[in-house]
Amino acid sequence: MRTLRAGATRACCAAALVGLAPSALSAQAAPPSSVTAASDSARSPNGSGSRWQFDQCMGGLTYGAPLKWALSYGMGWVRESEKRDWCFLGAGKVGFGGASFSVGVANSMGHFGSGVAVTGGMLRTFNDPMGALAKRTYVGGSVHIWPILALGGEVGYYHRVGTDPVALARGRGMITWSTGFGF
Repeated sequence: MRTLRAGATRACCAAALVGLAPSALSAQAAPPSSVTAASDSARSPNGSGSRWQFDQCMGGLTYGAPLKWALSYGMGWVRESEKRDWCFLGAGKVGFGGASFSVGVANSMGHFGSGVAVTGGMLRTFNDPMGALAKRTYVGGSVHIWPILALGGEVGYYHRVGTDPVALARGRGMITWSTGFGF
């Protein structure tokens, strides 16, 4: 017991030197049974005990324009709490009509997994996109809304970049949309 106290005292002093919370380091020096109790007590109902971690933010299967059927996956810095979760993410989406990469912020709230996200990024169409020109690059942004866990959609606006023949120069903007399910 005496060595355990000495170890906890050294951990607290080291925490003061490097600016870490003494409670986190003293919990590491404690026996395994008290480590779980300390970590459970560190999380308060208002979410003040939560911290940022690199983890999966989203993923799913969608259908819409211009990508048609597409799979998406996103990872980023996640902060989970009892009331709402935040994620600064990077997401990729690959479909039959094209592919996209975007970055943004997501916020989920409530017990049913509802939330909203705002992203911006690039989209590249393949040979046969829905409602867009083939083999073109676009930049823009989207708003993602999921009213209930695993069901939702997105709507966005993207602008074609690069030079086109005069006949294609008009109408460089495109409204994107998709609906689907995921996590």
